[in-house]
Amino acid sequence: MKSVVVIVLVVLPVMLRAQDTPYSAPELTLFERAGYVAGTSLVFSFADYVGYNAVRVNNQAPLWYRISQIGLQAGLSYLLYRICGLSSAIAFNVIWWTWGDDIAYYGWADLINPARGPGSEWENREHNGLRDNQITWAYWTPIGLLRPMGSRIPRDVLIPQAIVGLSVSMAILW
Repeated sequence: MKSVVVIVLVVLPVMLRAQDTPYSAPELTLFERAGYVAGTSLVFSFADYVGYNAVRVNNQAPLWYRISQIGLQAGLSYLLYRICGLSSAIAFNVIWWTWGDDIAYYGWADLINPARGPGSEWENREHNGLRDNQITWAYWTPIGLLRPMGSRIPRDVLIPQAIVGLSVSMAILW
């Protein structure tokens, strides 16, 4: 819940302030805007994969990492707003909120598949949080907000939520 509050307090004011500027985004096609949103989600999830695995200790990231992650999300949201308009920035954040960027994170683990051995704790194809179905860290998603903090959320619930989030994002772009 704290993450949601921080994001609302950081990202929303940036987006609302941006609305007050006289800048107007160029007319882009739906396909172009969807490409920007998808690309931004891939950049965010890749940065999360590399950053989290590089700094985590005992499966926990330091607070400064989480703050930098919020800064990256706010920056990417603002960039999307400037290039594509407000609907694209909102669509990107809906994908993040509904766990789509987390699925992309695990996609990076599968694609890169770093070796796991002594001294290497990076998530890969054989060892990642999506495989063991003990997901407790999705508390900031819509389904997570409806459950007690720290409770297990099955991936079979989170994946459809992410699909709905992607669908809603595309509807927002339409």
